[in-house]
This record gives sequence, C-alpha cells and structure tokens, in this order.
Amino acid sequence: MNSPYATKAPSFQQTLDIFKGKWASRMPSDKGGEAGETPLFEDPRVDWAVESLAKLGVDLKSSNVLEIGPLEGGHTYRLIRSGAKSVTAIEAHPEAFLKCLAVKELLSMERVNFLYGDAAEFLRSIGHSYDIGFASGILYHLVNPVEFLELLCRRTRAVFLWTVYWEAAYISSQPAGAAGTTGADVRVQSGFRHALHRHEYGSGFDYSQFWGGPNAYSNWMEKDEILGALSHFGFSRQIVDLEANPNGPALRLVATRP
Repeated sequence: MNSPYATKAPSFQQTLDIFKGKWASRMPSDKGGEAGETPLFEDPRVDWAVESLAKLGVDLKSSNVLEIGPLEGGHTYRLIRSGAKSVTAIEAHPEAFLKCLAVKELLSMERVNFLYGDAAEFLRSIGHSYDIGFASGILYHLVNPVEFLELLCRRTRAVFLWTVYWEAAYISSQPAGAAGTTGADVRVQSGFRHALHRHEYGSGFDYSQFWGGPNAYSNWMEKDEILGALSHFGFSRQIVDLEANPNGPALRLVATRP
C-alpha cells in the first residue's frame, strides 16, 4: 500500500501535485509551477470587467465582490490583484473548492473567503448585498438561468457576466446533434417571459473530468433575452461585448441599475 504522506520539504509544485493531472488552470507566469493550460490567472476578461464597471461608475477598489464558481481561483486572484476590497467566492464542486484553498495559500491571497456550497441557495439565504456579482462561465451551465439572474440582481449593485448563448445560426451550422441543443421551452420567471434551449452534455458526461453544472443538461438562453432579463430585474445600464468561443457565440457584459 502506497503512503499518501509527503516525503519532501514543502514546495509550490508539491502542493500543486496533490491534484496532479486534474488542473484546468495554468498558474501565473511569474509564479511558475506545472498545473493546467488555461490562463485563467491572467485572463483579460477580468481587466475588461474592471474597466467597463468603472465606465458605469463602479470602483473595484471600494467594492465587495461576490464571485460565483471560482473553479481554481484564477479570476479571484485577478480581482484581488486589481484591488478589490474583498472577494467572497462560492464553489459547489468539492475538488475545485479544495484547489481554491490550496491556491489561496500558495499565492498568499488576502481579502478572500472561499465558501463551499450552492450559489443559488446562498443567494436565497443571505440578508445582505454585495457591490459586484461576478459570474464567468456559469449561466450556460444552469437549468434555471433566469432565476439565477434574478437572485444575483437582488443581492448585488452591479454584475459581470461571461457566458455562451444560444443562437439559431450557430446551431444550424453544426453537424446534426453536435451542438447538443434540443428544442425550446418557454417559461415565465417573476413576470419575464423567455425561451430556454435544452443543452445535453451527451454520453461523454463524466464528473471526474467535468467542471460545468451539477446536471447532465443545462438550459441556454438567447442573447437578447439575457440582456432583457437583466433589464427586467433592474440592471438596465449595460456594456456588452460579443466574442467567438469554441462552444458557441459568447458575450461578456457589465450591468448596473440606473
């Protein structure tokens, strides 16, 4: 039986190797270490969010941020390095949560609190608000995305979102079944009527290699209805940028109340 105990002095790499072969993120270039390949610790989307929020009068340096789904702490690190007053980050995947704790120690991340649990349940249960809600790569992994947007708008004064969205032209350009979306379901959430397009993750769905949502499917929204939902819940001042993504068309946006 192999012993799980460390036999070498503590090191940056030895800590990363607790999750060897399971990292999605590449560590900051000035820190080194072998982990994943995705540059989330140096993601320009965070810089865009900070600059765009400033255009709407939201100063990160005076803001308490609620981050949904930090994954491995890459965006959390960027937010703190950019001057956030504090970041509370909610992570529902147990292994991702433990990685966040490891990264917090390795990178000496101050003013950060990682919490393990479901973000929607957290938003339902708290009685206080945050200055900024930050949700990157979350919306298109949800079954009830408009309910999530409503909860987020209730508990924040400004939001940043990055998400893939449903678009008919993109779906029709894909081989049959390749895009994973099947049909549409029209729903009403707190007076907002919208269409949800079911997205199946397919036979390759495997939690050991999956960093999306907790279900084998999610519901994608259309771009205009994402913007419309935010306006419906009071966040009508918006800056939006569209971009290409391997999983489909994507947008990044910031929004606040008037």
